[in-house]
Amino acid sequence: MTDAPPDDSTATPVRPDDTTTTATTARPEAGVCPVTGARARAVRGPRSFPLSNPVISTVAYAADPPGYSLRAQRDHGTVVRLPILPHNPTVQLSAPDGIRRVLQVNADNYARGAYYEAFELFMGRGLLTLEDRDWRAHRKAVNPAFTPQAIADRAGQSDEAIAALLDRWAAHARTGEPFDLFPEAMKLTCRVLGMALVGKDLSQDGGEFAEAVSVALEAIFKNVGSVDKAIPSFVPTPYRRRVARARRTLERVVAQAARDVDNGAGGEVATLIRAADLPDDALWSDLVTLFLAGVETTALALTWTLYEIARHGEVRDTLAEETDRVLGGRPPTAGDLDRLTYTAMVVDESLRAHPPVWQFTREAIEDDVLSGHHVPAGTPLLVSVYGAHHNPEQWDEPERFDPERFRPGGSPARDRSAYLPFGGGRRQCIGKRMGLALLQQTVAAVAGRFRISPAQGAVRGGAFITLFPKGGIRVTIQERAR
Repeated sequence: MTDAPPDDSTATPVRPDDTTTTATTARPEAGVCPVTGARARAVRGPRSFPLSNPVISTVAYAADPPGYSLRAQRDHGTVVRLPILPHNPTVQLSAPDGIRRVLQVNADNYARGAYYEAFELFMGRGLLTLEDRDWRAHRKAVNPAFTPQAIADRAGQSDEAIAALLDRWAAHARTGEPFDLFPEAMKLTCRVLGMALVGKDLSQDGGEFAEAVSVALEAIFKNVGSVDKAIPSFVPTPYRRRVARARRTLERVVAQAARDVDNGAGGEVATLIRAADLPDDALWSDLVTLFLAGVETTALALTWTLYEIARHGEVRDTLAEETDRVLGGRPPTAGDLDRLTYTAMVVDESLRAHPPVWQFTREAIEDDVLSGHHVPAGTPLLVSVYGAHHNPEQWDEPERFDPERFRPGGSPARDRSAYLPFGGGRRQCIGKRMGLALLQQTVAAVAGRFRISPAQGAVRGGAFITLFPKGGIRVTIQERAR
């Protein structure tokens, strides 16, 4: 796969800037690389009907966002113009050197942008939506809850939640009946994240909170294109009723969190936010942001990982061998994770193949050059995590599930910025360490006790803010012989 040809066939190739230090660079001359002074290429995209038409292209994108993303990358390269609404044109970026420049080298030149206005529908002005200047105070306020020591102090909560999952699954093993992985994974993350954020097990309401999180993420995605606004606002469509119900559920949880903090019994994160010198709406904005950024994403990562284990017998057997050798039949704890090497490799490969947050946006403040392409000021960018993770220039046979890609001590030829399941730079996901620990511990616990097998044919994927399995993923399990 190659990038689109330059406008000027005599243009000098632009070397990627491999610096990793965040810095603000001077505004370059339009179309000139600020590093080498070479002429940059214009960003190309579909040039012929029908995909050159923004309406038709937008419909095609909406029908299969990840598939559209990969086709655009295959046909036009890793910096490609997408004629999609409402922000036409948008530039999709999956070139590793370009991603590094946006997230690290020249991060001050990239704002959250117009796409993030849709996120304020639920997230308000908080950890995800604020620009860097205002964001820092929010990040500083909650950071103590995500340090290695804080996560270690809450390890018992994860142990209990995983044990409860194993008990539920023992009943499934006895009956042999198929069950859906995703609701089970959501119960786990609603409990663990709920305890950390608000001091409550949020899996105990019959799935109402889990449903609210999923609906909110769907609503944010749909709000980007304002599709629902074609119907008059006073019409109570079924979708609008679902969104209103989700908001009421989240409002109830946040209001209770505030009361608990005021009574001295609040969760760690809610307490930190209330104690900080932040705007009055910070509790809502930051808690809901962390709910939406952590609960479903971690549950989906676990769901996809267990799905890949179920359908790859050699991976399942190698995991079982490792857990038997390291754990000797006992449940894993956080202290075992450093020795569960293959478990971590499986999780990493699943996050490559199925990144829960598959793209995110930025907007250029001033002209820049990304991977040899001129990006004018004001250009909205879609940083395609999915495209970067499935780029055959960086990954051999990217559609193949192969945990050996992440074998420690290996020397892969790929660029480090070709793998970013938690984002990158200073806005990297604050819950990365906590999420990885929960994923690895749960995978080891399941692999050590159960043999998991698929109970359906092909799984259909869907995409809003996250990549999810349409209709769920059904499996059966058996207790492993000891």
